[in-house]
Amino acid sequence: MSFSITPEGRLVYTMKITIDLLKYNPKYPKHPKNFGERLRKKRMDKRLTMKDIATRLGVSETTVYNWEIKGIKPYRRTIKELKSILGLTEKDISI
Repeated sequence: MSFSITPEGRLVYTMKITIDLLKYNPKYPKHPKNFGERLRKKRMDKRLTMKDIATRLGVSETTVYNWEIKGIKPYRRTIKELKSILGLTEKDISI
């Protein structure tokens, strides 16, 4: 905590607080159980949005949503690209 005095003579206290929002996000999968949850966790860990992933892969946001939420698996070519973008392991892409 620090304080300063404004030109008007007011005393101002400043406190720095750091909060990791991922820990408090209810959509963040702390213990992922399937491919979609593992994909979402890796994406969120890298602070990427669904739109970021969709743009890099040349697919729609709906497609990324389907992978993460509806359990639809991407094509093998796309999985290879996801592995390089997000650092997915073989365990992450297994069913």
